[in-house]
Amino acid sequence: MSKLSQSFYQKPALEIAKDFLGKYLVFNSPKGKISGKIVDVEAYPAFSDKVSHGNKRTNRTEVMYREGGYTYVYLIYGIYHQFAVVVNKKDIADVVFIRAVIPSEGINIMEQNFGRSVKRVNDLTKSPGNLCKSFGIDLSLYGVDMTEDILFIEDRDELINPLSIITANRAGINQKLEGWDKKIRFYIK
Repeated sequence: MSKLSQSFYQKPALEIAKDFLGKYLVFNSPKGKISGKIVDVEAYPAFSDKVSHGNKRTNRTEVMYREGGYTYVYLIYGIYHQFAVVVNKKDIADVVFIRAVIPSEGINIMEQNFGRSVKRVNDLTKSPGNLCKSFGIDLSLYGVDMTEDILFIEDRDELINPLSIITANRAGINQKLEGWDKKIRFYIK
């Protein structure tokens, strides 16, 4: 197992998104260690469509303009936390959005954080909102350096068969926005 270095994150979102699949998201939370295998991601390249938050530099999006390797955590509808990883070079607001993981460690902590029972363990982290709730990812983790020991990604040398990777449209995007139909979501079948 090895934590991904800063150099891993220095590539454009479209080039690197698939490389996140099969890696492990790890959070050394106040309650204990939580981890899960990343199985669903979306690329959000800078300035290429109307969907990316990075199209406009604001207090909320400021971290997206750092060099790759930082967390971008934000709220949607004022309720649900979402989590993405800043990638690419400084001043290029690319991110890879983490949509789902398969729980690995700290499942009891995830269940406590989730606050209600689920039919299957994977239900804890099957969507961006569930993932953040189960992991305890909130705005306090905005801008965390992913090369440190709080919230990071590990390579556990699990090979992913390229034929098992499905390419699809990004999910949950308003169809009135340019770029809603881009096939830059990648998940493991």
